[in-house]
Amino acid sequence: MESLKIVTRSPGKPAKLSELTADEPWQAYTAALVARWSEDYGDRKQERSKRRQQEILRAALRVFARDGISRARIGDIASEAGMPVSSLYDYFPSKEDLAYAVPQEHLARFFAEYAEASADKQTFRERLRLYLWLAADFARRNPEWARTLYLEIWPSVLVSETPVRHSIDDYARIIVHLIREGEANGEWAAGPNPYETASIKSSSCGSFIESRAI
Repeated sequence: MESLKIVTRSPGKPAKLSELTADEPWQAYTAALVARWSEDYGDRKQERSKRRQQEILRAALRVFARDGISRARIGDIASEAGMPVSSLYDYFPSKEDLAYAVPQEHLARFFAEYAEASADKQTFRERLRLYLWLAADFARRNPEWARTLYLEIWPSVLVSETPVRHSIDDYARIIVHLIREGEANGEWAAGPNPYETASIKSSSCGSFIESRAI
């Protein structure tokens, strides 16, 4: 099996987590995940004002959480951010781009938090329990983001070919990885289908978060 590595990719198309192998230490696995999603925002942050972009994303999140994505208007977001609409378009060319950037950036923060928090966990059982707990806690601490992601973005068919879809997919792939490694390590009995188990755990966690986001 090859060592864990980040696969070279075109901008905006992150390597799938399944393309990373896991025979390296746990810290290397999570570091690769964090680096991949941090890298997605690198070029934009170098080209434009990082602080202004963050102000736009925060304003968009407030408007999306309040009005819903379908009813939100670019003018409302620009007003919330205290800038002309024309200036907002310099950062994000459409409302859809904004809608996908908001959850993607927060998911990158979630992955970074999990990497740090799981660094001292020695078993895959501990890492899986922490992952599910942190997902719920992150949503609790970021209620507007949770409402936008779980009630607006996640159910949307429009996310199928966007970068945010890759970050959502990574969320599930990590659970599959933890289940497989726990089985291989003898921490629990092997099940017939780790993807099915991951889907159940992810759906249960997502349903709990959705109930709190409404």
